Parts: sequence; C-alpha cells; structure tokens
Amino acid sequence: MTFTLRPLQPDDIAGCARVLAGLPEWFGRPETNAAYLDGLRSAPAFAVVDGNRQIAGFVGLRAHDPGSMEIDVMAVRRDLHRLGIGRRLVTAAIDHARHAGARWLHVKTRGPSTFDEDYESTRRFYRSVGFDPLYESQTEWGPDDAALVMVMSLDKESSNDEP
Repeated sequence: MTFTLRPLQPDDIAGCARVLAGLPEWFGRPETNAAYLDGLRSAPAFAVVDGNRQIAGFVGLRAHDPGSMEIDVMAVRRDLHRLGIGRRLVTAAIDHARHAGARWLHVKTRGPSTFDEDYESTRRFYRSVGFDPLYESQTEWGPDDAALVMVMSLDKESSNDEP
C-alpha cells in the first residue's frame, strides 16, 4: 500500500475522528477527543493518507512560545501500526517546528507511575524517535493519570537521534 504525507485539510477532520475512535485504549475520553479535533482546525497538522485517500494517521502541533512546540495529538490507525507512519508524522512535526524556529519539541503521554501497557508502548515509540523523558507530573492530569513530558532538542548540532 502507498502512503502519502501532506498537510491536514479541513475535510480530514472526520477521518481523524474515526482514527481516534478506533483507539479507545489511548483516546477513550470524548471531551478530550473533541478538544484534539478542535485544535486540528487551527494548529499546524499533518496527515498520512493511504492510496484511497483515507486517513492512516495524523499529528497536530501546538506552539507554546517561539522556542517550543508540542505534539498535541498523534494517532495511527491500529491496522497500520508498525509500518513507519508514526515516524513519518514525527519527522513532519520536527521539520515544521524547526522551520518555525522552535528549539524544542515535546509531547505528553501517560507516565510510568500510573502504568498501562498501551502507554508503555507509546513511551517506547517516542524514545525510539529521539524523545527523552523530562519529568512526570502527578498533578497535571491527576494522581490516577500521571503525565510524562518528553522532549527533543531541535538544535541540529545537539540532535543526533534523527528519526
């Protein structure tokens, strides 16, 4: 199957919602999913589409200040995991953040102190593409859902783990 990376288009939002709905172990909160989808309408975002122009995966970014950007949401259809789509999306996020002048890219995911095997695989993925854990917060999302902030330096001289 052929996959194409491109900027997310407004007509893609419904396809992104279907991807989120197909991953309830990661995206099982309707109010959070609605916020993610709303953010895709105004934030820099990229999609990977399959040969039938269906959303295979997507990533949405959020600028916090001129020096840093966050991967606000990223998801890949379950049947397409482990095909390199997530890596392509992270590479698009890195390229966009660098072009925008950001020095840091970060992402939040569930932390290890509130262990969940699905999120363990998420943390392994982000490590494999060059993110490092910065800190875990028991207060950001609450004590039953620790938030782990992972970061990546976008300085070309200091970044040697390009995805």
